[in-house]
Amino acid sequence: METKEKIDLLSKKADVVYKKVIVLLAASGGSGSYAISGSGIANIALYLLFGFFVVGIMVNYFELNTIKKQLDTINKEL
Repeated sequence: METKEKIDLLSKKADVVYKKVIVLLAASGGSGSYAISGSGIANIALYLLFGFFVVGIMVNYFELNTIKKQLDTINKEL
């Protein structure tokens, strides 16, 4: 695989991960704001949903970090 192909593939992966992060940020903001204003059992469910979204955001940021490291190693090889 050529260097340009590797860079294009990593760029596409990063774009997909970034789009997932944007959707998760919006969803976590909405569920978090409703969890603060709610009460009862729905409040607990929304807090759990918020936590789930936050974990998803963290996982995607770690994935973006690994893609960045791969791009850095490719850049050092050039």
